[in-house]
Amino acid sequence: MARKSPQPKATSSEVLECVQQNCPSCGKPMWNEYNNLRRVRTLKGVIQLLLKIRRCQNRTCERYKIKYRPEQEGSWALPQQEFGLDVIALVGALRYQEYRSIPQIHQHLGNQGVEVSERYSLQLLLLITGFIKPPRFLTTKRVLMQLKFNEVSKL
Repeated sequence: MARKSPQPKATSSEVLECVQQNCPSCGKPMWNEYNNLRRVRTLKGVIQLLLKIRRCQNRTCERYKIKYRPEQEGSWALPQQEFGLDVIALVGALRYQEYRSIPQIHQHLGNQGVEVSERYSLQLLLLITGFIKPPRFLTTKRVLMQLKFNEVSKL
């Protein structure tokens, strides 16, 4: 579905540089090939990130022309996500610690100053549940096998 309102303006900006300036494969300096702009919505506001993308220019290197993104980018947001990790963590805490519903989570995010639709609140929650997997010993097949074993051992 298309966006009905314009993307909010950035309240602050950050420049992210690569910590590693040399190619991890050949050891020669990587050039700053191009810059990417990325907006991330956090609890502190909308932050515009200027990402300095580097590439190895050594033609004999196995990592020739492969992009190397700043390491700090992962501490702001997940790949291809508009909301920061702090917003995702808040949604998870509201749902799984305070047992709030999707409309309540949407309302709480609005009170925090994060503009998000109720539908996207659900998408954030589904994103979190993709990360949380039950421990191996709690899978259905294993539990059923354990129950059957206990019933046989009682006989």
